[in-house]
Amino acid sequence: MPIQRGAAGEPSRDRSRVPVGGRAARRRNSADLLLDAASALMIERNSVHITFADIAERSGLNSALIHYRFGGKPGLFRALLERDAGGVFPHLDELISSNRSAAEKLRLHVREIIRVYWRYPYMSRLVATMTADTATESARFIAERFTRPIADAHAAILAQGEAEGHFRRVDPMLFYFSLFGACEHLFSARHSLCWAFGVGEIDEALSRRYADHVATTLLDGIVVRACGSA
Repeated sequence: MPIQRGAAGEPSRDRSRVPVGGRAARRRNSADLLLDAASALMIERNSVHITFADIAERSGLNSALIHYRFGGKPGLFRALLERDAGGVFPHLDELISSNRSAAEKLRLHVREIIRVYWRYPYMSRLVATMTADTATESARFIAERFTRPIADAHAAILAQGEAEGHFRRVDPMLFYFSLFGACEHLFSARHSLCWAFGVGEIDEALSRRYADHVATTLLDGIVVRACGSA
């Protein structure tokens, strides 16, 4: 049977003879391959500045598939961010509804955020690139899909801590920026790690130490202290 080329340059046989499930699997596979290639390149190069040609070469797919699957690089980046960080939200919902104390919830939340940054060290630069122009669809997507739900979760944890008598009253908006500023800086300032501290790689042990440090620092800043304590 002759092989025909689709609009995106992907080989395809007579569609009437291809099972629907098979077509869906092929679409998922090509999208996953493109996302895997983009992620691997960003990690290797410590940069989000990669080209369609780079992604095509690494994935072994036609670069036209980036437009076909994602509508271009902004869509690819949104899909990558969703894949890498979107899984945090089911865990976050479970955490907020659990019977843990607010302090324990905050510690676990910080560990999860830093785990994502450790696994995908390009995350902060990817977000910065996507939101350089605050009027773009990508900027709106990130604010609505990620920022707002996480900020709402912070507000819930802070309100619980205040109700428990353990946290002082804290502005959730300021807390959001303090938390994420602390969590991401280790990963966005790798030049400082290398040249100022002699650390060439952020391994899992360092990421865990940093998560504990950030959580403790944040908690120390918001807990209610007894009169006369330092």
